[in-house]
Amino acid sequence: MKIKFCGIRRMEDVAFCNTLKPDYMGMILSEGFRRTVPLETARKLSESRKPGIAAVGVFVNASPVQIAEVLRQVPLDVIQLHGSETAEIVSGVRWRTGLPVWKAVRVKDAAEIRRAEQLGADALILEGYVPGQAGGTGVTANWQLIAEAAPAQPFFLAGGLTPENVVQAAETVHTTGVDFSSGIETGGIKDYEKMEQIIRLIRGGNHG
Repeated sequence: MKIKFCGIRRMEDVAFCNTLKPDYMGMILSEGFRRTVPLETARKLSESRKPGIAAVGVFVNASPVQIAEVLRQVPLDVIQLHGSETAEIVSGVRWRTGLPVWKAVRVKDAAEIRRAEQLGADALILEGYVPGQAGGTGVTANWQLIAEAAPAQPFFLAGGLTPENVVQAAETVHTTGVDFSSGIETGGIKDYEKMEQIIRLIRGGNHG
């Protein structure tokens, strides 16, 4: 099972990720969010990671042109779309960047998952639904609903995942990977003890 630590914004966070080696490290690159990273900082964070940790750029309702412009400044491996992007935007982003495109979905019901599967993304990020918010809310997704919907394409489970509930979540929802943000923070700052716990729980202590 793949591990993604999202909301990375400090050099010391990357340094710690380099010791733990999660599969993915996510940075918020759209303006106006609590964990938004300035592009110059994002470039340094991305360039500081060790080989084997893929950099994910998270965008909310940005155009393919805007995303391609960011990519000229920040080395990225995956583009994650976190707004109300259409199939046309997904294909436009892939065409302009040449990178895999993931689409986040706030899961209200099974129909929401089915609609998301039609968008042509390489993978989905399934998270909890909060009216009027684009994600990163820390609200747990409806695991039972996702398990019953049995998405046909690769997906990451996100939303309110913590060291305390990730094992149960993974057993309930047969997911490609798990995506953590607020669940690995204390007081809004990445909590290295929690991050280490996640790696231990999922990989059995093997950081490699």
